[in-house]
Amino acid sequence: MRAFVLAAGLGVRLGPLGEIVPKALLPLGGVPMVRFALDRLRRAGVSEVVVNLHHRADEVRTALGESACGVNIHYSHEPEILGTAGGLKKAEDFLREGGGPFFVLNADILSGADLGAALAHHENGGFLATLILRTSADAEKYGLLAVDGAGRLRRFLHASAPGEGVPGGGLEEAMFTGQSVMSPGLLDHILAGRPCGISEEIYPPLIEGGAPIGGFLTKAYWADVGTPARYLDAAEDLIAGRHVPALDWPAGEDTLVEGPPLLWGEGLLRPPVLIGERVRLKRDATAGPFVVLGSGATLGEGACAANSVIFPGGRVGDGVRLERCIVGPAAFAAPVDGKQCFESVFAGESGKPISF
Repeated sequence: MRAFVLAAGLGVRLGPLGEIVPKALLPLGGVPMVRFALDRLRRAGVSEVVVNLHHRADEVRTALGESACGVNIHYSHEPEILGTAGGLKKAEDFLREGGGPFFVLNADILSGADLGAALAHHENGGFLATLILRTSADAEKYGLLAVDGAGRLRRFLHASAPGEGVPGGGLEEAMFTGQSVMSPGLLDHILAGRPCGISEEIYPPLIEGGAPIGGFLTKAYWADVGTPARYLDAAEDLIAGRHVPALDWPAGEDTLVEGPPLLWGEGLLRPPVLIGERVRLKRDATAGPFVVLGSGATLGEGACAANSVIFPGGRVGDGVRLERCIVGPAAFAAPVDGKQCFESVFAGESGKPISF
């Protein structure tokens, strides 16, 4: 079986962090985000994946190589971002060669949804595409969809299917999770050679025309890491054990410290803290709770970081206090107008916080 992983995005919602780190390579638990998607696909029976690329494409290629997490990887480079549908059309030959349905996953989500069950729902329903949906109090923020009792999508944003659906089967509203199963026939509805958004141009007319589009509901964990705030939330969920993907975690690179406070170098850890190699806590520095300290990170004298992520090589200045902050790769955190900083990103050497 084959799959398509979306990794071409510019990461605009991440602000300055997205400019220097492609979303697919944002680390969670020391592991690039895209590897969670690849590992889930392998467990669902996928052996070949195509990853679309645009923003910082060479970095993604270098990080993944020709295979990762037990799947062979092919790349579809987009000199101009083509959108979801346009990207799928560009990779059409590869996807059709699989000879059957294929998965489509965003690289910037974390999910526990059962891909195998979604595939079975897709095949049993004879659907052209099946969207994996999730009920949530925040669903309206992402765009409301509605599925009937037979698992058929009846409403997609402002587009509605004809008819009343299953007699006696009420509609359940939910949000799209960035995960789908598609049949090759869906590609017939996408024009080649131009950018095309699947939510804007493909699904609405298909829904309104009565095409069989499925909706697979899940209550499994889901996180979108496309903004700094949501990235921090996902990092905290992982450290807290609220969602730990079934991944073959790399050994010996990062250590999850739990339990009571612990002296570390000249400073103090307040667990839970995920700490990499060669991390330095200077005199009276404190890290935690819910902090990630990447390899080679440094907290200056009297510095304090809580509910934050410090990327590899990131440095926090003396006396600086961070709460829900992100210090980018090799960046320096030293706000000029004060020693305390909340919900900010630090990128580069300037030390200047950028609020989110």
